[in-house]
Amino acid sequence: MNLFEKTTIGGIELRNRLMRSATATFMADDKGYVTPRVKEVYRELSEGEIGLIIFEDTGVGENTLESKHLMIGNDSYINGYKEIVDQIHSNGGKTIIQLSHSGILRKGDKMVDVTNGFDDRLITKEDISEIVELYGNAAQRAKKAGFDGVQIHAAHGYFLTKFLSPFFNRRNDEYGGSVEKRARVVVEILNKIKAKCGTDYPVFLKLNSSDFMKEENTNTLTEAKQIAIMLDKAGIDAIEVSGGVSGGVYGPARNKIFKQENEAYHKENASEIAKIVSVPVIVVGGFRSLEVAEEALQEQNVEAISLSRPLVREPQLVKRWKNGDTSKAMCVSCNACFNMDGAICAFNKKKRA
Repeated sequence: MNLFEKTTIGGIELRNRLMRSATATFMADDKGYVTPRVKEVYRELSEGEIGLIIFEDTGVGENTLESKHLMIGNDSYINGYKEIVDQIHSNGGKTIIQLSHSGILRKGDKMVDVTNGFDDRLITKEDISEIVELYGNAAQRAKKAGFDGVQIHAAHGYFLTKFLSPFFNRRNDEYGGSVEKRARVVVEILNKIKAKCGTDYPVFLKLNSSDFMKEENTNTLTEAKQIAIMLDKAGIDAIEVSGGVSGGVYGPARNKIFKQENEAYHKENASEIAKIVSVPVIVVGGFRSLEVAEEALQEQNVEAISLSRPLVREPQLVKRWKNGDTSKAMCVSCNACFNMDGAICAFNKKKRA
């Protein structure tokens, strides 16, 4: 395999095996609509010759993500995304949208945040059914907007991560207990999307290979492999492997990635998952050097490499590598781009107005 060869991953024909992992821009308006700043981010990315742009985490319904995040909770959001999708396609790329839910639920006239201090007793079976429906409806809107597929966000401490985790999920019904029961809601979401969008509409999933929490009763690689097998059998089209939750031993985005030995920190876990599933596995996490990405592709059983922060600083990084400048990414992993006023690299002089 070669990073710059044409391929098909998860049912989507791609010009290369390099992907942009979903990365929040924090540039939505106060109702979660696309803004000119968002369009500018994706215009630059679309010109960078990336194989697949995984559009940022997008709330499946009203109040399902924090402020500054994009939403796709009703049909009025579709046109804003369609313009971006059309530009990506016109520049030869493909794109899927990451569908997400932070764990904020409406209880009567109150909004309850069940992500921090997760309390599964607050989540009824009716709530779960409603959330499954939200994902299905959001996927339908994504398809109408022209997205080539969707990705279910089940990593990094978001709502579905907490359902998968034995540390957070203490339910004693069909949605708690064994790995199979904890993963039930994710499978139901997958089935709902396929029912609404068609079995041939690509559905990817972002999965923690480990939560990397200091507590013992939490998701590890062993359980992640079991979840991956379940999703493979249920019809998922590709799995992007990540890891970590905020406040854990390791968070989703590690810093101080200065040496090659510090790069690609999920590659071994991704390889273990790739060995046991039939669907393509993508790995994200700390890739800064072209040679490290090529080595992972050749040696770790994965089908593609995903990049996040390097493309915040250098939207044209993939094009640069392809054109012969193979020096490492300029990103220094300072995490200053996680800025609620907009994900802009602190080292970039150009600011998006």
